[in-house]
Amino acid sequence: MTIEIVKTSIQFKNPIIGKPTLAIEEHYYARRITAIVDGLERPFRFMASEIALDATEEDMIEVIEIQLNKIQSSTH
Repeated sequence: MTIEIVKTSIQFKNPIIGKPTLAIEEHYYARRITAIVDGLERPFRFMASEIALDATEEDMIEVIEIQLNKIQSSTH
């Protein structure tokens, strides 16, 4: 399986409703990743508990592989 990261974006959300959201680690909520997997572009979304704010490209590829393996094992 070949995985190439095309685009990533970070989502922030203040845990206290009504307060302003800041681009800080305490407000880190999720990450969207667009990747080419075996020639097909696919979107992914990972919550903060699944991938760290300071994740490297290698970390992102690893969590995508884990998610794809879970999907494959549940369909077989």
